[in-house]
Amino acid sequence: MKKGFTLLEMLVTIVLLTVGITSILRVVSMAMFADTDLENVITARYLAQETVEEIKGAVSYSDIDNFNSIRSTLTGDFVDFDREVIVSGDPKQVDVTVYWSARGQDRSVDLVTLFTNYDY
Repeated sequence: MKKGFTLLEMLVTIVLLTVGITSILRVVSMAMFADTDLENVITARYLAQETVEEIKGAVSYSDIDNFNSIRSTLTGDFVDFDREVIVSGDPKQVDVTVYWSARGQDRSVDLVTLFTNYDY
């Protein structure tokens, strides 16, 4: 009896290895996207919180209305992010939304805070 592998065994082995390696590469690619997406979510939350902290420093209760802004691109290290601030009602509801693009889709983080005329 001859020892060795037949052509069929070699083809099956190659197919199995190809499927296995392709699956592993796909999982690695998904993990890398999840890591980048998580980083963007954390950055967007910090940017929204930063805006709320700026609003907390308003000189007077009526000055909070001056923070109203339409969606605009941020500058510096955050040019991939847009921010929009909507101030409404009394007590003032401040809705800060930070947007970015991932895989061709708009993603966003929304932070809503209420301000009342307390100690201004």
